[in-house]
Amino acid sequence: MAGLQTILNYCDSVQIDRRKTVGIQFTRNEIPRVSQTPTKNPWKFTVSMPSRFRYSQIRDLMEALDTLDRIGSEIVTFSNLPQLSWVFAYQGSMSQTAINNLRVVSYINDQLTLTNLPVIPSTRVLFQPNDLIQIGNNPYPMTSVNQVLRGTGSNVTFTVSRPNILTTNIVNDTVTVGNACEWNVFCPNMPTYKLIPGGQLMNGNTITNNALIEWSDDFQLYEFVGAA
Repeated sequence: MAGLQTILNYCDSVQIDRRKTVGIQFTRNEIPRVSQTPTKNPWKFTVSMPSRFRYSQIRDLMEALDTLDRIGSEIVTFSNLPQLSWVFAYQGSMSQTAINNLRVVSYINDQLTLTNLPVIPSTRVLFQPNDLIQIGNNPYPMTSVNQVLRGTGSNVTFTVSRPNILTTNIVNDTVTVGNACEWNVFCPNMPTYKLIPGGQLMNGNTITNNALIEWSDDFQLYEFVGAA
């Protein structure tokens, strides 16, 4: 069983954090000075879990989480279940075939250029703000910052949410968009679990001993941003 994906699938809530690391100082006359620390701007998800799992039914999940511990990473996506897939659903007007035909021309700083654009009217929307985009088999999903129209050219260049931190050759790579994108995450705080009497199951006419799982904390899923 995939541990962190299962936690995401059954969560009560997800907090999404893409804030940059900044320092703010105020002078004596209260003028703010803001400085930004250069980082790879990882995604962070704080996932709240209910206490409704029966221990006897998820011992494989316990083992998966204990094996990952606080250092192992896992690929997760929001595409698995209807209750999650809407979160990052693609908002543009391209068909899946048109998306599959897109190719990367360049990715310089925070400017992504794509080609093989679909034959559609110039005013049609390729990407809306907050649409997810992932390049090839690389990690690090990004979002479109602004609305991107088809235009009349053979290429389109637009601003994405973070600068290029990839070290591989991405020219002519395909792209993945929307909830099909994936994150490679680990859980630096990996909560422990407590067994609480209850959650019994019936085995014929006999009640089987069991326990409900209570988590020590929320799960903090942090995007792994090692070498790409």
